[in-house]
Amino acid sequence: MPPAEVNPLRYAGALWRDGGVRRRALHQLVAMPLGLVTAGLVWATLAGALALLGSVAIAILFPPAMADGSVDRHVLGLPLSDTPTGQMLLGAAGLLLVLAAPMLVRGLVALDVSVARALLGPPPEVLARRVHELERSRARVVDAGETERRRIERDLHDGTQQQLVALGMTLGRAKARYAADPGSIGELLDDAHQQAKDAVTDLRLLIRGLHPPVLADRGLDAALSAIAVRCPVPVELTVEIERRPPATVEAIGYFVVAEALTNVARHSGAASAVVRVRREDDGPVWVTVTDDGRGGADPDRGTGLRGLTDRVSAVDGQLSVDSPVGGPTVLTVELPCDVR
Repeated sequence: MPPAEVNPLRYAGALWRDGGVRRRALHQLVAMPLGLVTAGLVWATLAGALALLGSVAIAILFPPAMADGSVDRHVLGLPLSDTPTGQMLLGAAGLLLVLAAPMLVRGLVALDVSVARALLGPPPEVLARRVHELERSRARVVDAGETERRRIERDLHDGTQQQLVALGMTLGRAKARYAADPGSIGELLDDAHQQAKDAVTDLRLLIRGLHPPVLADRGLDAALSAIAVRCPVPVELTVEIERRPPATVEAIGYFVVAEALTNVARHSGAASAVVRVRREDDGPVWVTVTDDGRGGADPDRGTGLRGLTDRVSAVDGQLSVDSPVGGPTVLTVELPCDVR
């Protein structure tokens, strides 16, 4: 499903350069004559069987008598002798065709399946490359998970933990001063109150970075609206989801849009961005992020896009980036929803 923002000629060229598209086109060229041959052979076999059996039955039930009392039999335009042996041969030939028809159909179906597998199935080198990429992606995901765990530990240690320690010290000072002068602890209580609010705010930001509560409660539409509002670049957001996807897919779609808009704000120099999210019935979720920036985005040179690719590949999704120099940049993500 090409996004509407992509140049049709450029998209057609990209499709034709894809080996899979060319193989599918070749399959269509082969499948048409093969289908005609298959239909012709099956029709000829069944029609011949019915004609032979029907001719024998008609010849037995309704023998045409000549003026001189003889009998003239013609089956399929061929004169046949009026003998039981001839009738048995015709009947046997018809029965053989009837019995051969299923085997012929199975053979033709097997031929069609073999041609489809040869032309449409992935070649071994593609499967090997896919396995290699999945192994690399899994290693990067494990490394990213460890890095994220360390970041959370550092944020908790250097941020929230220190705030809570300071809060405890402030409350301790207030407690010690209260015994001597109860009326002088108002300023310390104000400081403690502010420190408690700051700690709660930092915890909320940390939790939002892990999994925003609004995503679980209200879905992608509300969660992405919050991201679009906070983005320094004006964002046009459209979410069309007929049926809510699994939680894992929702989380990946959320973080894909968040990271993509972060890249737009930091690196693209764009004046505006467009985010479209769509899902029809039980199909995949399609996410498209377009900006009018300088372009030139390359997944091989940036850790952000590589991280998005790893996230998407975790659910066997696909990510593509169309970013010619000078823009626009179009990031398209397909997220299958058959996640268990």
